[in-house]
Amino acid sequence: MLGMVEHDRVHHGKMIAVLKPVLGQLTSGTLGPMLSPDPTDPHDTRPITDLQRVIARRQVCYIGLDSLSDPIVGATIGSMLLADATSVAGSRYNFGEDLKPVNVLTDEAAETINTPLIQLLNKGRGAVIRVTIATQTIADFEARFASSAQARQVLGNCNQMVVLRVLDTETQQYVCETMPKVMIKRLQRSQGMSSGSSASNPLAFSGTASESLVEEEAELFPAALLGQLPNFEYLFVVGGTVLKGRIPFLRN
Repeated sequence: MLGMVEHDRVHHGKMIAVLKPVLGQLTSGTLGPMLSPDPTDPHDTRPITDLQRVIARRQVCYIGLDSLSDPIVGATIGSMLLADATSVAGSRYNFGEDLKPVNVLTDEAAETINTPLIQLLNKGRGAVIRVTIATQTIADFEARFASSAQARQVLGNCNQMVVLRVLDTETQQYVCETMPKVMIKRLQRSQGMSSGSSASNPLAFSGTASESLVEEEAELFPAALLGQLPNFEYLFVVGGTVLKGRIPFLRN
């Protein structure tokens, strides 16, 4: 606080100019009392919780960010929650005993991805936290970070992939890069015929037939086929193994 007071006012104003609109949105309207409730207010009977308590009590917490209506506020709240989850993971890693698994699932992860979430992907295993992120294409992460290297960093920290139909060629190529090459056998057949007939020997014909087995390297799953997967069908890449499956469709 003292440093902020002593800091040059003009320079400080420039630094927080970007934060002011976002902080104003997070503290106004219904968001203000929702994100920062007053625990001393006797008229507010809503239960107050945080991720530390949710995890300690082994509860389920679903948070809808409504990023379609307000992407800035949705992304900001999501990033704050992921940073809090990473902080809780650090506490579990350092001081936790008899830890139970915790699952963190982030849909449309490109909207909220940040450095704490990358750290959680990288080191969350030590805190028995399993992270699942869902996105559409690699380009979503590149647009978020303005860097293809950071987008690859996110993907490189994911040990398993479940891939449904994807039309983006860059994403198709990335998925197929993770699969091993395989050797396939191809049977080649050829045949020919020649005529050496003449007036004295009109039946002088000859023929040849050959067959060969060729072994060559090929892709386990061609990248272009990822754009043709039917609904509910997927590839599962785990531990060097590639599985092709179909999600069961239940009917009444």
